Amino acid sequence: MTAGVVGCLLLALGLPRLFTGMATLDARAVLWDVYSGTDVQPQALTTAAADLAAAYRWVRDGELEGDRGLLLLRAADAAAGAERQDLLAAATEATVSSLAIAPGQPGVWLRLAYLRSWEGDVKAAVAALRMSMLSGSFIPALMASRMELALRLQPAMNREEVELLERQIRLMWVADPDFVGRLGARPEAGPLVRNALAGLTEDETAQFLRRHGGRR
Repeated sequence: MTAGVVGCLLLALGLPRLFTGMATLDARAVLWDVYSGTDVQPQALTTAAADLAAAYRWVRDGELEGDRGLLLLRAADAAAGAERQDLLAAATEATVSSLAIAPGQPGVWLRLAYLRSWEGDVKAAVAALRMSMLSGSFIPALMASRMELALRLQPAMNREEVELLERQIRLMWVADPDFVGRLGARPEAGPLVRNALAGLTEDETAQFLRRHGGRR
């Protein structure tokens, strides 16, 4: 009897995941195209987002909600007028929902920072950017975008947030010194980059030497 009850319980618990997996098959294919840089038609993006929303009713999955936000944002990029505003609002809603469930997503925090910036909410954009840097400090695929956004938001950043940005610059210097060199050549970024590199730690310098030999 007990085994039968346990079996029924496991089946009941597994069914939502099964339905979610089936409902998101097509959406995952669209997501793969988006992540790989393939052009996707706006209708395919919104359809995939709707599929993820339907799956969310079965299983509250923070990563899938984050992916839904990405799809809606990409659809907004191809839209105009009221449709664009509606899609951006939906992308923000999905992004906030995603982070409420799974806050340890630095890429989704960065997306929220961009969305808040586009809304004109600079304080919220800085707060989301801070969370992106705190939840995943060394993620080279995100760091260039973080810096570009941070340069626009820097006037609204406090000292702690500027120090987090300077650490991003040092970490990026370890990974890609040429990028930091180009960034430092820009008038609006030069003082920030010089100040960041003046604070290089022994550990960061040692990491640079392991990666790039004697190059300076």
